[in-house]
Amino acid sequence: VEYAQLASKYKPLDLGHGFPNFPPPQYVTDALLEVANNKNSLIHQYTRGGGHPRLVSALSKLYSGLMKREINPYTEIITTQGGSHAIFCAIMGIVDKGDEVILMEPFFDSYIYNVKSAGGIIKCIPLKLVILQP
Repeated sequence: VEYAQLASKYKPLDLGHGFPNFPPPQYVTDALLEVANNKNSLIHQYTRGGGHPRLVSALSKLYSGLMKREINPYTEIITTQGGSHAIFCAIMGIVDKGDEVILMEPFFDSYIYNVKSAGGIIKCIPLKLVILQP
């Protein structure tokens, strides 16, 4: 109830579940229309699963400089459709069958399915507010 009252008072923007409360900017819809109406059939094809080559190459160039080491765009960079997909990819890449994964409660519900899909065993630890008495 407390969170609902705060949300009602401050009108926060909920980006956690992909439900923005405003329309996209006009330049975004214009760009989408331009691409949708493009007659070049190559523009409407799938790209590689790890990310468009131009994008991962640009990310590699940027982060190679920032990290002061060469980052391979095709073996060390992956782009995702969002945060949930990125977490899924990370869990699938790290967790092996039988691994125990600690989830601190409360947690986002998709973590359960991600860990189970990877064959992991979930161990929950509740977060508790501990008030120390003098």
